[in-house]
Amino acid sequence: MSAAARTTRDQPVLPRNSAERKGGSIRRHLLATVLMLVAAFPLCIFAFTWWINRTSAVQRLDARLQDSVENAFRLRNAVELALAMAVKVGDVKVQPSYSPLPDGTAAVIYETCVTPAFKQKLEEIEPGDKMLDFATLLDSRGDMIASSVEQGKLPRQGQVQVRTDDSPRSLVRRVLRAAREGGQSVITLAFPTRIGEQIAGTLVVGLSFRLINLQIQQEVHGNNLRALSISLAGSLLLAASGMYLLKLSERARRLQSALEREKHLAHIGTLSAGLAHEIRNPLSSVKMNAQMIRDRLEKAAVDDRDVLLRKIERVETETARLEESLNDFLAFAAPRPLNLEAVDVNAVVRSVAELLQPAAGGAALSTRLHEPLPAARLDRGMLTEMLQNLVINALHAAGAGGSVEVATGLEGGRVRITVSDSGPGVPEGLREKVFEAFYTTKKSGTGLGLSIAHRIAESHGGTIRAGRSALGGAEFAVVLPLDARQT
Repeated sequence: MSAAARTTRDQPVLPRNSAERKGGSIRRHLLATVLMLVAAFPLCIFAFTWWINRTSAVQRLDARLQDSVENAFRLRNAVELALAMAVKVGDVKVQPSYSPLPDGTAAVIYETCVTPAFKQKLEEIEPGDKMLDFATLLDSRGDMIASSVEQGKLPRQGQVQVRTDDSPRSLVRRVLRAAREGGQSVITLAFPTRIGEQIAGTLVVGLSFRLINLQIQQEVHGNNLRALSISLAGSLLLAASGMYLLKLSERARRLQSALEREKHLAHIGTLSAGLAHEIRNPLSSVKMNAQMIRDRLEKAAVDDRDVLLRKIERVETETARLEESLNDFLAFAAPRPLNLEAVDVNAVVRSVAELLQPAAGGAALSTRLHEPLPAARLDRGMLTEMLQNLVINALHAAGAGGSVEVATGLEGGRVRITVSDSGPGVPEGLREKVFEAFYTTKKSGTGLGLSIAHRIAESHGGTIRAGRSALGGAEFAVVLPLDARQT
């Protein structure tokens, strides 16, 4: 091969491989970024929401306690109003009673007596707040007048004594302080209860922190679930967006690869015109003159005629090989448009096998055809050329005494053609590289046969893959659509 041809081979290939490596690196980084976002997004949203809920739980507790304390004030007012009305109708009597003191004097204690009917009426007064665990009206002696709970559960005094000047906000602070110091789930408020200007007893109201915290926890849990749902939905959206970006990246990579290949082919095509002019004409002249010399030698009486004839035969053989290499080069550099027609793939395989059988070189060439195989709209000439390249490579790999099999079948509504041999096979690391232009392991090969086969398969919207065959060597599997117009 000339220096110009080697330059043509080497220069376009390296940028393409570099671009492929760069594209693969970009895809890996993009995929890793998408996976990290999909994994981190729900965790970040959930952690942020949990922190917000935890921070606002104290504020909600204060607000809920203030509402409950205000409702306790309203309950006290309702009880005092009912007592005042009951005194007028005689359902309630407040009588003074005297209790001795240690110093010998007597203290006045008022006893509040209510009728059973009024007691039931008091117990029917609704607190208006489910956070108020209970309400009990006690007289000045601490005896129960009416209660919303059973007798055995009655508190005799409140933990927080409500003063005349207490506001709901100040009571909330005292309740929270009592809850922190005592560690109890229920804190009691003691409201002095009056009939007019006279204290008739004490209304003890229980504030249940358990119920308040339970409701807040339910709200926080609901908020966390909503945040988790939103974060999962966001993750799915990110995943879908990531997959779409990956597809766009893959499509861009394929377009870039196709553009670089077109540049590569255009570069080869430019050189091919000059090479064809510089090589083909002198080659034809050499071939013609060699034939003329052969004809003259066969008729002339020359002592070393046989030796000269063998040398002429060698010149003709090498000329034919150079002409074949030139034809491969021109076929690769100047692709032609598809000429689609209805093709019987099995018939094409039989024709190629019959054509190449004499050139098998001692290898056994056989076919295994799927019958019936539907007709496919393909380019018959290109299909024949592709099969010839694959079968010739397989025959060379199998060698004398080896085996080559060409099989047809269907794969997912497409035509599948496999060419298998019993040769050394293709190492796994080279199964993609063998389709690159000018790559060959043969001393006399051009490295274009598999590249041409790969291009023909792709031009039909199909694929070609290299693998290991059941015969022990290489297997080249070509999958083509039934109608190349729809690709």
